[in-house]
Amino acid sequence: MSGTNKDQIIFSSLKDSLAYHYKRGKGHLIRYALNRYRWYNQPKYQKTLDYPEHIDLELSSACNMKCPMCYTTTDEFKQKVPRKTMEWETIKKVLDEIGGNVFSIRLSLRGEPSLHKDFIRVMKYAKEVGIQEVSTLTNALKLNEQMMRDMIEAPLDWLTISVDGIDETYNRIRKPAKFDDLLTKLRRFKELKKEYGTQKPVIKIQSVWPAIKDNPQAYFDIFKPLADQVASNQLVDYLGKDGENQIQYQKNFSCPAVYQRLIIGSDGTVLMCHNDIYNEHPIGSVYDQTIKEIWNGAAMKKVRESHKNFKGVEDYSACKKCYLPRSLEEVEFTSLDNRKVQVNQFKGRAQEVGL
Repeated sequence: MSGTNKDQIIFSSLKDSLAYHYKRGKGHLIRYALNRYRWYNQPKYQKTLDYPEHIDLELSSACNMKCPMCYTTTDEFKQKVPRKTMEWETIKKVLDEIGGNVFSIRLSLRGEPSLHKDFIRVMKYAKEVGIQEVSTLTNALKLNEQMMRDMIEAPLDWLTISVDGIDETYNRIRKPAKFDDLLTKLRRFKELKKEYGTQKPVIKIQSVWPAIKDNPQAYFDIFKPLADQVASNQLVDYLGKDGENQIQYQKNFSCPAVYQRLIIGSDGTVLMCHNDIYNEHPIGSVYDQTIKEIWNGAAMKKVRESHKNFKGVEDYSACKKCYLPRSLEEVEFTSLDNRKVQVNQFKGRAQEVGL
């Protein structure tokens, strides 16, 4: 129950993965090691501290792409989630409280964070108040040389870029982005990091599995020289198309996320978890509560108690639709540099983009 990336396949070798974590934690390696320990062991022992180890701060719930497998394109999302960017004063209020108390923040959740006019300003301020690891995920459509320089100077610690497929597959899924343009950006980013004499931000490239499953080696060969880590994710049922009769759940599932991280939506609503994508289970608001109050409050304690009793899937609709409680089946392939790489697939889950 200790991980929240059960759908992820790491393509990088063990040696490269260890180097990735070293570079990611550089500058605060002892605290980073403690973070990793707490991340996996607080769920194991069902313990929390006064503050979470990590906070997801949704700078924008809006996106500049319409990918066929993404829930942000659905009518349900448009009806339930306000399309907006987070106000600067709200961001500042949160960061002022958690600086020195929370190890890491991620400036993304459902939308594209680079749409926020203060995207870089938030990174800089977070570091100023004492957040040790600042990361974000992007589709890289707005990424340009000035933004790369700003990220390096902020400094941003970790950047994940979603790259679904290669060549025309990428162009189709990630329209209007172009694959060749993306490669040019990544090559320039690598040059700039060398120019600045830094390894940060570490760059992770990831794809949904069906976009690359026919030739994962080709994907890996392209991105291994350009990124610090290369990975793939199983296609989660974000569109809600899987019928109840095809979903298989783990027995005695207890969610790790409720001991690890707190989620703040762009409208200031604090969500039960990072998979409550439709705002179904708000547990507070940063406008009238502190982060400490919400993390230790009655609503969050109720969620944890439900999962302690293995009732999360029964008690919360977001848990019932979440990928974390779903059972996996394991498949192995040997096509990555003659290394065996384990692929976990959700039982009963169609692995086709758009499903």
